[in-house]
Amino acid sequence: MSSGFEYVQHPRRALPPPIPERKGPAAAFLPGTFHPINPKNIAASHDQVLLSGWGKLVRSLLVILSILVIIIGINLILDGVYGFGTFSTTQMYQVAKDPLIGVLIGILATALVQSSTTTTTLTVTAVGTGIVSVPVAIPIILGANIGTTITAMLVAFSYMGERREFKQAFTVAAMHVWFNVLVVMFLFIVEQLFHPFRTISGAIATQITEQTGGSLPTSDVMTKVFEPLIEILGMNGLIGLIDNQSIAAVVCLIVGTLFILFAVRAMSSQIRTITAATVTSIMDKVINPENSPKARILSNFWSFILGILFTLMVTASSVTVASMQPVAVSGVVKQKPLLGVILGANVGTTVTAMFATFAIVNDQGEFAIQAALIHVIVNLTGALMVLCIPQLANAIVHLSEKTARFAARSYSVTVATIGSLYILIPSLALLVYVLL
Repeated sequence: MSSGFEYVQHPRRALPPPIPERKGPAAAFLPGTFHPINPKNIAASHDQVLLSGWGKLVRSLLVILSILVIIIGINLILDGVYGFGTFSTTQMYQVAKDPLIGVLIGILATALVQSSTTTTTLTVTAVGTGIVSVPVAIPIILGANIGTTITAMLVAFSYMGERREFKQAFTVAAMHVWFNVLVVMFLFIVEQLFHPFRTISGAIATQITEQTGGSLPTSDVMTKVFEPLIEILGMNGLIGLIDNQSIAAVVCLIVGTLFILFAVRAMSSQIRTITAATVTSIMDKVINPENSPKARILSNFWSFILGILFTLMVTASSVTVASMQPVAVSGVVKQKPLLGVILGANVGTTVTAMFATFAIVNDQGEFAIQAALIHVIVNLTGALMVLCIPQLANAIVHLSEKTARFAARSYSVTVATIGSLYILIPSLALLVYVLL
């Protein structure tokens, strides 16, 4: 054992010799890291980064820093909106007013950034600035639920050396796809016809803000802590040095968006690294019957709770779904418990967008809460539908298995199909819509 490191033996894999100092991969640049396997050769869901106490402390500080950067990014977007003018910035989202186009925007944006958390956080922030109305935000949030399913499908290709394993891994990814596609289609129609989610979330958001005097309880704190920094960076500071106010406002919006984009990814990466060993250990004991025979009688409910907890720990539903793929490949776990974990992951991923609302200090905070609550309500409703309707769960599993068999026939066709459905077709549809 080298000084400063704590090595933990994984039960299924013998660890190779430690990486020579300053010769390891980029993932090992932080203190307290032992990264024994070249990440290019295995899927992220298989890999582990084993940390010392010092390594966990450094990464915890990076998580806190990421949270602060997210808040700064939100406030820069607010500052840019005020500088640009609400009417002008609203024109930027005119294209999203058509509900179907809004869904396509959500799918495309999430597929490109590989994070529904980022898309929904930015959408909630846009609602909080007044750029986007709640009705416009709903389809984008629904589309983000579909867009995030691309990640697990891409991870499944790490198993393409053996078609049986690929089919099992891809079945898990396909369950994530079919659940979100079927639920989004149904709930999208219901919302367009009857507006239940807008009504329920609006009532809850109103109650929250009324009890806090018309503003969020964090508004005063956020203003005192972050306003001086925004004054330095924003329209009255460095960015404001640009002569043209409209250009400066656009720069402010772009910088704020980039802050959120990179901070969310950094936060997710560090939390996943910190909790990797814990997540694997819990999964082995609870989901994997090899280590716990009682896991064979786990109800869908407990799998659902497990999915929520995992996703709260790693802040990304796609990571939770991908982590189910090695379990599926082992062939000792039935599809229903894995589907339960996926349902829980969809609920757990809503937390970050809810957190973003606490950084919004203007009078649009109520609408930001409403948009974030819609994300929670939609995902929770969809999960409960599948948990309570066995026929629906069976249909998802059946469709997923057929999809996996089709995908295993030709890897190249499958990649082309994924690229077309998530990137090419939404892009072309948006282009045609804008031009017409």
